[in-house]
Amino acid sequence: MSCFDTVEEFIKRYEIDGFVKRYESPVETVERASQVAGISPSDIVKTVVMSYSNGFATVIVPGDRVVDLKKVSQVLGVKKVRLAKPGEIREVTGFEVGGVSPLSECVKRNTVIVLDIRVLAKDFVWCGGGDRYSLAYVSVRRLVEVLNPLVADVSVERV
Repeated sequence: MSCFDTVEEFIKRYEIDGFVKRYESPVETVERASQVAGISPSDIVKTVVMSYSNGFATVIVPGDRVVDLKKVSQVLGVKKVRLAKPGEIREVTGFEVGGVSPLSECVKRNTVIVLDIRVLAKDFVWCGGGDRYSLAYVSVRRLVEVLNPLVADVSVERV
């Protein structure tokens, strides 16, 4: 099985309730996705790739919040984490910045997945769909079952 699958293939393979929707305009940020798709930022999750001493982590947080680096460090048991560089993100996940999705074999195999506890309050969320023009709408329950993430408080309010 190739690590570089599509989000659609991942959803089908793991029988995740959801779908991918493509847009004519880029939806590479929460703000753009909210404007273009008419979705509340609180119904979108950000997929942020972090680098740390032992490798990489994929951190999933609500779109109306931001990743707290200190909290992520504590969850991973390391002193420091940083945002991964664009080349690292592409190499580790197979996605370009602006299109990163948690729905990927690469993410499952190559990163520790951390899910902010607040995401569990939702039944469905929108996330990156694999490129700058796509979003995926997926069941949070199935997302958790398939990705088996560490669940913790790893975000803070956006200022």
